[in-house]
Amino acid sequence: MVEALSQYTQRQKSTFADRLGLDEPTRRPAINHLRDVSASTLSGCRNGKTLELKDRQELPMGPEADGLYQVVSGMLQCGVISEDGRRWISGFILPREVMLFEHGEIQSEIAQALCPTTLIKIPRSVFVNPSCMDPHLYAIITSSLLRTHNVALRFGLMLGRANAAERLAFFLLDLMKRLGGRSNARLLMSRADIGDHLGLTSETVTRTFTLLQRHNYARVSGRDVEILNPTALEHLAAAILTA
Repeated sequence: MVEALSQYTQRQKSTFADRLGLDEPTRRPAINHLRDVSASTLSGCRNGKTLELKDRQELPMGPEADGLYQVVSGMLQCGVISEDGRRWISGFILPREVMLFEHGEIQSEIAQALCPTTLIKIPRSVFVNPSCMDPHLYAIITSSLLRTHNVALRFGLMLGRANAAERLAFFLLDLMKRLGGRSNARLLMSRADIGDHLGLTSETVTRTFTLLQRHNYARVSGRDVEILNPTALEHLAAAILTA
């Protein structure tokens, strides 16, 4: 697997650079292909309610949970659980990002705090009639829906066509971009959480982290991760980034 990753990366570098029209020596896909998550705050919206969740506490679900949520501090992971216990984490919601929840066909939807988390909730009744909606709130909802559509397309490609190294490279680049362009972070989610998000087993996630570290793409120590070679990670995940 190590040799395959090295050969794949070298083989794809010129191909991706040529397709993107980049010149040497700066041939690198721009990270700004990742989604923009600079959402406005909901704190100024009328009828907003503040919620506090403890570490690993789940958001109470049901019809009364319908609404728009924004993370003020902390982090949420959202997903669904099948009747036989299989789980898919659809996403990790960071501060200033929003989540729209509507109790309906999917009864097993969950949202869980990965650390003490503060949320602002706007009830669904507030935006039933768009013509009467606060313009600020309307702009946030519209931006969120567009972003969700773009993310769904990219994740569809990732889950259907990308290998483990490509998936993890994309995950790390996306996360660091959303954290303000940082190169290091302490992951609040477990290897199992990451695996359930990327469609991998926790063992595969661990092996792939080791592989990236062996090639000096990243430094990994427990839950602490630092990107050492963003260019290599971008080339590895370029098929997803440029979708």
